[in-house]
Amino acid sequence: MNEPVPSLDQIRQIKISDQVASYIVQLIADGQLAPGDDLPSESELARRFGVGRPAVREATNALAGRGLIAITSGRGPKVLPLTKGSFADLFTHGLATRQVSMIQVLDVRRGLEEVAAELAALNRTEDEAATLRDLADLMVEAHGDVSRFSPIDVLFHRTLAVATRNILLSSMLSGIADVARESTRTGLAYARTDAEWDVILAVHRNTAAAVIAGDAAGARRHMATHFDSALGRLRRGPQTN
Repeated sequence: MNEPVPSLDQIRQIKISDQVASYIVQLIADGQLAPGDDLPSESELARRFGVGRPAVREATNALAGRGLIAITSGRGPKVLPLTKGSFADLFTHGLATRQVSMIQVLDVRRGLEEVAAELAALNRTEDEAATLRDLADLMVEAHGDVSRFSPIDVLFHRTLAVATRNILLSSMLSGIADVARESTRTGLAYARTDAEWDVILAVHRNTAAAVIAGDAAGARRHMATHFDSALGRLRRGPQTN
């Protein structure tokens, strides 16, 4: 069945609402509206553009759907801070429907984590350096114990993400935190020998040392080694004695 051809009035309405949406986005990009700020009222936006309130309403609804603003009953639209939302949904939905494999998750995570380690080495604070050092020490105490090691590992990588001082990268890594936690537990469960655990501890210790020393290239290299090892275990699967 053929789709109905939109009328000229409908086309004009779509174009007007798109213009209003673009204007609001530009206000945010220019810093005139910050996260948490209220948007101009519907009537004010309609007055500025010389359009009807339905066009403004359509524009704000579209922006809300994109996660840029929030619309709550009894209050005007508000600019939202950057969230992990849709990025997280992409991974969780993909895994749940088996369109995405855990190896594919690790492939993507590897690229993000390598950049994170590099940037963390350039931007970390002294407190973050101390935290990474402490976490690397705690990992040694958790040698061979997946349930103890896993939450330490999560905090280690989260500390690196925050230390990048890059909110976009940090949000992306936060968005895959749940699936990353699951992939970590799976990969650790496949580490069957003391030698494999020694490698896991070494790459984290070396990554932490490079970040603390401000060695961006070294931090990235050690993180790459970490994911080479993790991907190798995941592809191999569990070993039986």
